Amino acid sequence: MIFSDIEMLGRVERLQEIMKVEEIDVVIVSSYHGNLYYAGFWMIPMGRLNFTVVPADGPATIIAPSMERGRVPFYSWINDSRFYSDEGSSLAGLMAIAKEVLVERGCALDRVGVEKDVLPVGVHEALHTALPGSDFVDVSTALMEQRLVKSREEVDLLRANGQISDVGTEAIMAAMAEGRTELDISNEALVATDQALVERFPGLESFGTLVTCASGPRSVIPHAVSTGRRLGRGEIVNFNILSVVMGYYVSQERTLSIGPLPDPARKPFETVIEAHARGLEAVRPGVRCGDVARRCIEVLERAGYDQHQLHGPGHSCGIMGAFWGREEKGEIRPYNDNVLVPGMVITIEPAVYLPDVGGFRHCDVVAVTDDGYELLTHYDRGLIELR
Repeated sequence: MIFSDIEMLGRVERLQEIMKVEEIDVVIVSSYHGNLYYAGFWMIPMGRLNFTVVPADGPATIIAPSMERGRVPFYSWINDSRFYSDEGSSLAGLMAIAKEVLVERGCALDRVGVEKDVLPVGVHEALHTALPGSDFVDVSTALMEQRLVKSREEVDLLRANGQISDVGTEAIMAAMAEGRTELDISNEALVATDQALVERFPGLESFGTLVTCASGPRSVIPHAVSTGRRLGRGEIVNFNILSVVMGYYVSQERTLSIGPLPDPARKPFETVIEAHARGLEAVRPGVRCGDVARRCIEVLERAGYDQHQLHGPGHSCGIMGAFWGREEKGEIRPYNDNVLVPGMVITIEPAVYLPDVGGFRHCDVVAVTDDGYELLTHYDRGLIELR
């Protein structure tokens, strides 16, 4: 287990405090990110779900498929684990065990908290059928707000993950060369990144790490993944080392040119570097997320790139991956009036995408501290030219 029992118990107890204030009898956590946060457990669903059941008082229970029986004790701190088989449908098995636990524990069921932002409609309907007298209350925002500010142990993990992403970044830069394919380059970095993960955390399963490389005309696609395209001289390339440890995400992205930087690429590249620097300068406790975003965007707009941004200049980091865990109140976007506080972890990644020129984006992860920020990713943030 990555986190201490004290850390994990504290998460559940803070949720129970919220439940008492909101008069919620039990919370049924169903999301990938929610189960990771409260139970420390993750699994590849493959058509099956798992729940973490948190009553207003007393210990939590984890419910998982029987095929996960050997993994639950390895990952989860929760002692009460229940399993359902494939004898019937997975949903029917999950509901039967959930109802059994609730009855056994004597939980009041007037108000049941669920994550309506991610709960599948079929599961929601099955819960209504299983618990016909219950009022189902959305706890999505409350759970997201709890995850938004990281504990010391979480920041320590993200710091270690940043160091893992540094290894991947060095590896991808070493692999980068004219004539090589995006896939060859990204695969070398993926192996190096995952090797760094298992060296740092022996025995931990490697899952979720994603390394991408997009070159030439594909560099203007923000989330492009690697192909068999070969890198050409004079092209812009960007890459992403998205390192994941126990569902916790760090993204280190850089842009570079193969050979000397072409003249049309110089202005947008330099502008993005300046916007990135201004964004970092703005990060400190008490500053609104929207104000950090505006510091980045103002630089891009002054240079005439207001129509070439495609996405916001940052977001929260923590339990997050390609398909789970986005924390809306940590978005670095102009509309977000939420205030930065110590323990929040965010990205700074202003970008410009110019067809026929290239996509330009440096991304770093920072932890908000008492007096500013700590960089968790460390590669060169300047003009990078592969000579």
